Amino acid sequence: MYVCWRGAMESRKDRSSVFDLFIVSIFLGLIAGRTIYILSNLQGFSQLIWYWLPYERYANEVYWFRLLPWKLFDIFDGGLNILIMFVGYLFTASFWSTFVKKWRWSDMFPTIYFSGEVMLSMSFILIGLSSGNSRWIYEGLVLLVFPVISVALIGYVNKIQKPQQEKRIYVAANILLVVLSCAAIGYIYFTGEIQFERIATIALSVWTLGGLIFFIKDAKRANVVIEKVSSVRGVDINQPIKLPR
Repeated sequence: MYVCWRGAMESRKDRSSVFDLFIVSIFLGLIAGRTIYILSNLQGFSQLIWYWLPYERYANEVYWFRLLPWKLFDIFDGGLNILIMFVGYLFTASFWSTFVKKWRWSDMFPTIYFSGEVMLSMSFILIGLSSGNSRWIYEGLVLLVFPVISVALIGYVNKIQKPQQEKRIYVAANILLVVLSCAAIGYIYFTGEIQFERIATIALSVWTLGGLIFFIKDAKRANVVIEKVSSVRGVDINQPIKLPR
C-alpha cells in the first residue's frame, strides 16, 4: 500500500483516490488466488461434507470453517495461489486506473507493478518463515530488491533539476527493473510443474510486454503545463487595446 501511495503521489494524484484502487485490486486478487487454489485441489474439497453452520462443537472444542461451504472462504488455511493473486492484482489495478480513474499509463505502470511485487515478495518471505523453507525466503528477498530500488529511484530523480533528464532516467530505470523482475519471477515459477502457475506466468509476461510498450509510448507524449488562473492577468473591457503598428 505504501509503494502504491508513494508512486501515485509523485504523479500528483489525489491521495484520497489512491487507496480504493489498491483495496479493490487486492481484494479481487485474493478472490482469484483462492479460486485457482480450490480448482487445483478439488479432490481435497470434494471429500468434505456440507453443513449449514460455520463451526463445529465437540465437547469444549470449537472448530471454525472446516466444512463446506465455509471452507471455501477460509483463506487463512494457507490455501492461496499467490502468483495468481499477483497477476489478478495487476490486471484489476490496470483496468481501474485506466478506465475508472482515467490516469495516464506512464504515471501508474511502475506503481502498479512494484506495489504488486511487494505483496508477492512478502508472501514468499512469510510463507518461508512459517514453513522453515529458506529457499522461499531467499527468493522473496530477491524479488523485494526491485520495488525497493524503484522507491529509492523516485527520491533520486526528484533531486535532478533538468526535467527532461529526470524523465529519461525514470523511464529507462523502470523499464530495466520491470524486465529483470519479470524474468526473475518467470525463472522461479516456470520451472515448476503446476499448470495454473505456468498459465499465470505467461499471462504476466504478456501483461508486462504490453505494459512496457504503452509505457514507452505514453512517456514520449509531451506534458502540457497549464498556467494557474491566479497568474493570468485579467482583461478590462473598458481599457483600450493597443495594436502594434
